This record gives sequence, structure tokens and C-alpha cells, in this order.
Amino acid sequence: MNLNRPASSSNSAPAERWVTLLALVLPAVIALHPLANNDLPMHLAIGDWISEQGKIPITDPFSANGHGGRWIAHEWLAALIFSTVHSLGGAHGLVTLAVALAALLGWLQEKIARLLGIPAVARILLLVPLWLVAGRRLMLRPHLLGLCSVLALYWITLIGRERPRRLWLAVPLMVLWANIHSSFILGIAFLIFDLLIWPDGHRATWVQRMAILSSSIGATFFQPHGIDLFLFPFQLGLDPVFTGQVLEWVSPLAHSIGGSRFRATPSFWIGMPLLGLALTAVIRQRFGALEGQVPRAARLATVVAIAMALLQQRHFALAALLSSLVLGVWISPYCLRWPETMRKVRVRAAVLISAVLAMLLAYGYPATITGPEIQWRKIGSGWSTRMPRTAVAVLADEWKVSGDVHASAGRLRPTMDSRNTVYGAARFKAHDAVLSGRDLPQMERWLVQVDAVLIRTLQQDTTRGLLTRRLDEDDEWLSIHFDQYCRMWLKKQAAPSLRKKR
Repeated sequence: MNLNRPASSSNSAPAERWVTLLALVLPAVIALHPLANNDLPMHLAIGDWISEQGKIPITDPFSANGHGGRWIAHEWLAALIFSTVHSLGGAHGLVTLAVALAALLGWLQEKIARLLGIPAVARILLLVPLWLVAGRRLMLRPHLLGLCSVLALYWITLIGRERPRRLWLAVPLMVLWANIHSSFILGIAFLIFDLLIWPDGHRATWVQRMAILSSSIGATFFQPHGIDLFLFPFQLGLDPVFTGQVLEWVSPLAHSIGGSRFRATPSFWIGMPLLGLALTAVIRQRFGALEGQVPRAARLATVVAIAMALLQQRHFALAALLSSLVLGVWISPYCLRWPETMRKVRVRAAVLISAVLAMLLAYGYPATITGPEIQWRKIGSGWSTRMPRTAVAVLADEWKVSGDVHASAGRLRPTMDSRNTVYGAARFKAHDAVLSGRDLPQMERWLVQVDAVLIRTLQQDTTRGLLTRRLDEDDEWLSIHFDQYCRMWLKKQAAPSLRKKR
């Protein structure tokens, strides 16, 4: 495998530079939107706690339901990074970090594509469909660092084929990856297949490859959770309760999610043909027309990523990134057959069209087809209005309340958050039953225990009417905040100002 050959000797240098520039700019611009990720405040709280306490938590210090329970903080380093950036640059700093990570993802994708010998024409043709599918996941969460780690390992194994010493870069990468995101398990599997089972094209000796492989695997034990961290992804990802009701854990082929009808997004309609073509390319193995071929371990990784995406839609971005590389190699022979003049015209036209589409996508790319959430990807920075920060601020600052806060963020203690493994399936189901009004006795017990209630009020959310009516009709509860995204009620006896009046 010759990986030092330029992507296409006939392609002009300006075309190559245009494609490379667009490969960085397109994901960066798509990532430039206000922070609307509901998990981000949780990660910031975790990072703040680690900074203050000087240690990594092993039990839950945040929630009312899970307080003191065992907790595997598998994303602790990512949380600490986010918290540090937030302390230095606020929300704008976090948006800048998201943009930088998205650009890094595009840069790594472009570097791998060029190493595989994919010409500029093929790369440019796949850029827009790739980021139409993967762009929805360009939000500031630890998984974004996980995606960068996947491509970084892919790139390291490619450059290490010709220069074995470069393979040692995998060791520090795996140390970081194991403390950032639980997807490091995929990295271990990839290295086993690439260095041990299918070492095609590697100049490194068997001894060198085994030393690198064992060191990389050993490096993943430099984390605070030991062997439990290796079991965590399977415990979470295979739990039928979460995979059946949590949106991102549900198959894109599901007819309903949590009792609601499934609404396919544009990324679904573009992503499914993309993944199907990539799977066809892998099966047919039509890679012989180029000197640089997709390694067998990478082809297997592509198939696994596609299977993961079909089982759980949260893996669509990973599948799209790997699939576009396979497709790029597959269509390269056809692109190289174009006449030189036609190729130049098409490259320039594709660059212009893609740039225009990128701007449009970045400005108005929706998370859903209907409802107020369609606004959340508007270009800009700072915190999105759909985050319940205003409601929580009203509760903490104006009403001076501390205690148990239902579904909120910050230092107030929520009943439950998105750390599913802290609570387990039983508590998750009970929480969902209360919100949907299916368990009225449990609802009454919880209303006695909590001081405030915050619920989302999206247009399409009609399952929480019983709880809303219950709170509105009770004189002991006071409605203190309402907007298009959420409502909040406060128990009168929990408000210091109201207690004084009594």
C-alpha cells in the first residue's frame, strides 16, 4: 500500500487547497450555533466539582434520586476540559471549542482521504452529504472528542504503515481517549484487527506491532474506574429500557420512540442511502483501481459503525465519517476518468455550490422538522434560549431556593438527569411514568418530596398535561416561570420570602 502518493497527480494545487479549506470550514460553520445541548450543564457541573474537590467522583454528588450511589464518571476529563474553557471564556469560549473540534474533525477526515488516494473531485462530491448526516452531532459533548479520537487513530495507523515509529502515537491517544469517552473500546478493537489480525501493508515487524498494541491496551487502564470502565459501554448500550425510550439510543428504523410517532429528519433520508452505498462498496471490495486502498480493519470498522447506526441513531455521525471514506475510494476511478478540463470545471463548480449550501445549512439546519426546536441551529454563539437557564436563575436568584429541583441544571439538586446508569432502569421508568401521568400515586409522593418542578413545554409535547394541571390547580404551588420551552412551579413553603409573610 503506497500512502505517500498524492491524491491525484493531475489535480491542480489550487483545487486541492480549495477542497481542503472547505473540508475545514464546512463542519466549523455548521458547529457555530448557540449551545442547546441539555447535557452540557451537567458536564460543566461535573468539571466544576472536580476542580473544587481535586478528585474524580465515584459516587453521585448531584441528584436527589441517585445521591451517594455508585457512578462511573467515564467522561470526567472531557467535563474538566469543558469546565476550564467555560471558566476562561464563558459560553462564547465553549462555542469556540465546539467550532475548533469540528474543524479538527474535518481536517482529520481530509488527511485520511488524501492518504487513501481519493482525488479532489471525489472528496468534494461527498462533503455536503457527509456533513448533512454527521453535522447534526456537531454539538459540544464528549462524543465529539470521541469522534476526533476515532479519526486520529485511523490516521495514525495509516501513516504508521510506512513509518512504524509513528504508530507509537496511538499510546498517548488511547490514554486520553479512555478518560474522555467510553468509545475507546472501538479503538482497542481497531488496533487488534489492524496490527494483529490483518497487518496488511505494515512495515513494522511483528515484535514492534505487538509492543505498540500491548502498550496501547495497557494505556487504557490509566483511568480511575479500572475494569468497570470496559464493561460500562455494554451495560449502557444494551439496556432495553434506555435503548427503547431515549431518543438517541433508539434505532432510526423504529416506528415510535417513547410512545410518540418517529419523525425522520433530513439526515435520516440522506444518511440511509449513504450507509447503504458504503456497505455495498465494502461487500464488493472494488478498491483495486487505486494504489492506496482502505485497510481491511477500516472496512470492518465501517461495517460495524453502520450496524451501530442502524441499531442506535446516535452512531450516525461515526458511520457517515467512515462510510464517506469507503465511498470516496469506490468512486475515485470514475472521477479520474473525466477529461482534465471537465474535472477542473466540476471541481470549481462543486466548491462554489458546496460553499453556498454550507452557509444555508449552518444557518437553518433543523434538529426536528416541526416544533420550536427547529430554531436551535441558528448561526451564532452563546446559550440558546431553549436551555432552562432563565428558569433556574429565577428560582435560585429571585426566590433564593435551594433543594430538590425537578429536571433542572446547576447546583440545585435535580430529581433526575441524563446519567442513566446512576439511576438504573427502574428509577428511569418511574420518572417517565410520573412525567407522563401514568403513575399518579408516585407523582403525589414526589410532589411531597420536591421543592420545585420544571417541565419542558414544546409544542409537540402533550404527555405531561396531567402533571401541569395538577400543579396549576394546587394552591400550595406557585407558577414562577413560563416560556415556549419550559415551565417552572415553586412550592410556596420552599420560598423564604413567602415563608416570612406567613
